[in-house]
Amino acid sequence: MAMARAGFCFLAMTKTGSTAVERAFAPHAELVVRRPPRMKHATARTFDKVFVPVLEHYGHPRESYELVCVVREPVDWAHSWWRYRSRPQTAGSERHTGGLSFDEFAEQIAAGEIKLGTATNFVRTAAGRPPVDRVYRYEHLDQAIAWMAGRLGVDVPPVGQVNTSPRVDTPIAPSTRRLLEEHYAKDVALHQRAL
Repeated sequence: MAMARAGFCFLAMTKTGSTAVERAFAPHAELVVRRPPRMKHATARTFDKVFVPVLEHYGHPRESYELVCVVREPVDWAHSWWRYRSRPQTAGSERHTGGLSFDEFAEQIAAGEIKLGTATNFVRTAAGRPPVDRVYRYEHLDQAIAWMAGRLGVDVPPVGQVNTSPRVDTPIAPSTRRLLEEHYAKDVALHQRAL
């Protein structure tokens, strides 16, 4: 979502509440990308290549706005993907995880058999381009929302849950957590540095 007149653009990382943020702020945006999902969840590098020229054409040079996004703790992020792909609606698709335990899902991620992407790659901008300026933690989404509302000069909107993964009460095994933390070591560091 581009809210360049207010001085920022929001990059929608998957499984971080981006659909709820979109619903709350779309009425204030100059540009909202909803579909296809790969375009909605464009990385910072894709933003540089595709959307920066569009915004510049309409009077918003890149140095006139900040890039903002939200990242999630990597193990929690992978767990959310596993739960999301286990929904009955995904049954029959190659991505369905209904028959996989989370341990098996994590092992396939670590082996490179399941590719979810990484937060580190999501925030990486093109060479010589400005970085993502503000990276918030998913668990502090309320702070990101408050900051955006402040920049827009509007009341903080209510942000409900949209497009959520089913709840699962099974704890994550310590060995699985370690495996994913090692696999996503750069993402763990990024999450720790986030606002």
